[in-house]
Amino acid sequence: MKRFTTFYTRPARWASVVLLVGLFGGCEHLEQLENIFQHRLTYKQESAKVVYDWYKLIAQIQLPASPQPVVILNNRNFGYIGVGLYEAVRPGIKGSVSLATRLYQMPAMPEADMHQEYRWGASANAALASMYKQFLVGLSEADKARIDSMENAYNTHFRQTSSEAIIARSQAFGRSVANAIYQWSTTDNFNLSSQGYTPPVGEGAWKPTPPAFASPVGPYLKESRPFLFYSLTATAPALPLPYSEDEASQFYKAAKEVYDIGKALTAEQKATADWWADAGGAGVGVPAPYHILSLITGILEAKHAKLGQAAQVYAKTGIALKDGPIAIFRGKFQYNLLRPVTYIQEQIDPTWQSYLPSPPYPEYPSGLAGLYSPVMQVLIREFGDIPIRDDAYGWRGLPARQYTSISQLDREAADSRIYAGIHYRFTQDITRQMGKTLGNTIADMNLTPNYY
Repeated sequence: MKRFTTFYTRPARWASVVLLVGLFGGCEHLEQLENIFQHRLTYKQESAKVVYDWYKLIAQIQLPASPQPVVILNNRNFGYIGVGLYEAVRPGIKGSVSLATRLYQMPAMPEADMHQEYRWGASANAALASMYKQFLVGLSEADKARIDSMENAYNTHFRQTSSEAIIARSQAFGRSVANAIYQWSTTDNFNLSSQGYTPPVGEGAWKPTPPAFASPVGPYLKESRPFLFYSLTATAPALPLPYSEDEASQFYKAAKEVYDIGKALTAEQKATADWWADAGGAGVGVPAPYHILSLITGILEAKHAKLGQAAQVYAKTGIALKDGPIAIFRGKFQYNLLRPVTYIQEQIDPTWQSYLPSPPYPEYPSGLAGLYSPVMQVLIREFGDIPIRDDAYGWRGLPARQYTSISQLDREAADSRIYAGIHYRFTQDITRQMGKTLGNTIADMNLTPNYY
């Protein structure tokens, strides 16, 4: 992925200025041209701190929210926010193209007037403030006041080095992008209800699980418009093991593994299951996708990414946040596989309980692995399989977890659902491969084809 870069080195820049002065016949144009080139030299390297602060602020706002945001809806919303952020700063990325040329049924986005000067950090600031208010449900008046305060504070900061006209122009552009993104989002047919849906019955079929025995969530999510054409039909491969109740079968052994692990859980395995569950309500867990976003932001900050690179990474990981669940839920309701707790109670031990409750939808493929794996693959493609630090629960005083690689983190997240008693191991292994494929599809999307 290309970063915000300068058009020219200083000697080349001056050669171009001299050439243009000769062509247009007048030293009177020299100062004007030099100002243009200087502008292009500086705005390509704008800091991404404004973006990082916005993603951290929304975590602070949503952490104490009660009830907590709906997981899949919040993931979807941050997908749009990432795409909108990129579009709000895209004109400042050399050789870049709009995601409207890459995403399925995305309309043309507002265009900046490149004869005018912009402060792209101010555009991002306005776009994120606007999108947070439009996309994130349940914001209180106090929450909205915090958003306004952040926006105003950054505008005051930008005014120290940019004129009021530049700030106003940049704000207007960012807000126009935010509004266009939100209007587009209203047509994506997003639906988590199960009204009118009757779960199939039969051997190996999913049944509501304890303790709540809730109705299924998301049977129609597969019909939501994805970001990628690829995701219109993407689904899980066929089940690798035929359903069987025979104690000698591979399926029985897969369930027995979950049972045996659950009967002898170590303190570390319980802590790992809890770490990745992000559950427990306000003040205990973290609202999705804050855990993922904190990992993304942490890597970007550690790599000192500038605004252009950060915006592209948030956009591409945002695409994964929205499209990952669409493919996962298409597979879930296609194969309709029962959860381990159901199989174990019926075939192995009627008194067994999973460490964590199973979410109210079929087992295969995995929702958590299907969310993390494509995001982690996008990060691997951008930065390599680097060491990564996870401090998602630092606010609770829990020590950060350190991993030798992004892949190790991704593996642990998947294994955590086995410890929790929620998934079979084969589900996690296959879902990680699904996520890697989606992540590579997203990472292959070239947003700077005109870079030279």
